Amino acid sequence: MNDFVIRNPQEEDAAQIESLDFVLNMLFLYHGDLAKQNMFCAVNGAGEIVAVAHLMEHDTFHAVRQAEDSNFVRYLTFDIIFADNREDERVKDALTAALIGRSRDIKAEYPDKRIVMANYFDTDNLKELSYYLARGFTIFDTIVVFKYDLEQEIPRYPLPDGVQVQPFVLDNSEALEKYHQAELASFDGVAWSMNQLSWMQGAQEMVNFCAFHGSELIANTSTWRISEERSATENVFVIPEWQKQGIARNIICTALDYLKTQGKTIATLGTHGNNQKAIRLYTQIGYELYGFRLTVGYEIC
Repeated sequence: MNDFVIRNPQEEDAAQIESLDFVLNMLFLYHGDLAKQNMFCAVNGAGEIVAVAHLMEHDTFHAVRQAEDSNFVRYLTFDIIFADNREDERVKDALTAALIGRSRDIKAEYPDKRIVMANYFDTDNLKELSYYLARGFTIFDTIVVFKYDLEQEIPRYPLPDGVQVQPFVLDNSEALEKYHQAELASFDGVAWSMNQLSWMQGAQEMVNFCAFHGSELIANTSTWRISEERSATENVFVIPEWQKQGIARNIICTALDYLKTQGKTIATLGTHGNNQKAIRLYTQIGYELYGFRLTVGYEIC
């Protein structure tokens, strides 16, 4: 492609963006965390959008308990999508440069934060890995992906007295805030933003299995569709004062039971490669290694 420009999206671009990728268009129109200046369109000489790139603030970006830790990595996640998956390297280079430039603008707003622009790639995606490593990106983290074969027997684990597990619909501000505060407490101040939390409730087949002690939300496992046969069992957390009491095991298995009744054959989840506690939990329940994903990032200076 010889003739193209890179620019921010305009309202009238919605139809073209939707034809390129429906979910991307929903992000563009409705996700409160996607600022228009963080999105870039590659437009050819005929006025057609041939690719779109965007940045999103990861849940680490506004982590509330790491303000004094200058080494804490705050991610800006990015994605580049081409129309009909027809990649053009010159366009990709230009969009990558635009994303890095915008990341530097954001870094200028937060000069004391360590900011990395990152994406996630399976280890066998050598083409993408080679592309970004050749352009100054590096590997910041390894995510271990586990699978659970839902055709096998699902174990049972008791709950502490007074604790109940039930599906919990996050369809109002009070429910969202209750969930958000529990997630913040469980992950040391790192959690989905309220916008991201609300957005995810629209995911296909999304169900939150939450543990309550009275009216207090103390734990969660969420499921959503990945494919016809496969669903996620993610966002596993237990607030600190209720940990090591078998609650995580119970709610994970509750989610697995549910997925089995829905006709799913496999459930998957991911965790950081150095999270020995989580890896032990999942393997003891019966999850098996499924693969690895790499966090590939460019540190913004």
